[in-house]
Amino acid sequence: MFDNKLRTIREERGMSVAELARRSKTSRQTITNIELNGQEPSGRLLISISNVLGRDPRDIFFYNDGTQVQQNGEKTPA
Repeated sequence: MFDNKLRTIREERGMSVAELARRSKTSRQTITNIELNGQEPSGRLLISISNVLGRDPRDIFFYNDGTQVQQNGEKTPA
């Protein structure tokens, strides 16, 4: 299962869902789905969001099975 700290980090940065969506070139609904429903972003979007927030993807996105998301958006081996 995929999980994230996107909302917490976005709010720490004082950024709205709309601003993050605009700056990462996606929709507000996609950001909301990632935050609330654990929707897994594509590798491109994962990297874009991480860049906008100035954080390593592994600080934001992770898997509940103990593995992490690599910087390139791939899952580390379990």
